[in-house]
Amino acid sequence: MHARRATTPEPGHRSPHRPLHVVAPGAADPTPPRQPSPLTTDSYPEGPRKVVVVLGEVDYETAPALATALREALRTSGEGVDADLSAVRFWDCSGLNVLLRLRREALAVGKTITVRSPSRVVRRVLTLTGTAPLFRPPQPERVPRLERAPSAFGGHHGSPADN
Repeated sequence: MHARRATTPEPGHRSPHRPLHVVAPGAADPTPPRQPSPLTTDSYPEGPRKVVVVLGEVDYETAPALATALREALRTSGEGVDADLSAVRFWDCSGLNVLLRLRREALAVGKTITVRSPSRVVRRVLTLTGTAPLFRPPQPERVPRLERAPSAFGGHHGSPADN
């Protein structure tokens, strides 16, 4: 298992969805400027799949680090990647775009990407964009149910008129 931290963004780059820290001229600033929240990822194998646990905030600044971690997990997995997003505190379209690109790459090589335990913010974005079904685990094929199951005595269950 190995944890990764997002690197500091290049000067001048910031998420368009985060407010700037602005202080009126001449006013004392009681709080220091907020540093970007680091993004931490950790991964481990689970059978033929790789699980990537994501902690922190995913936005324009941290999305490249998320993409790198998920792409590496996809490369080293047998069947695909399960992204555990239960500890994600902020998620915008940058994170969604990472998942969509990775899904396309995975499908091209016969693998899948699923989202495990999405946090409330992740679930909201996936629901609002209609993309949640793209990241659900594949459902096992269902065996058609018989209309009437045979009884243990060789007959059929049903109404007395059926006997």
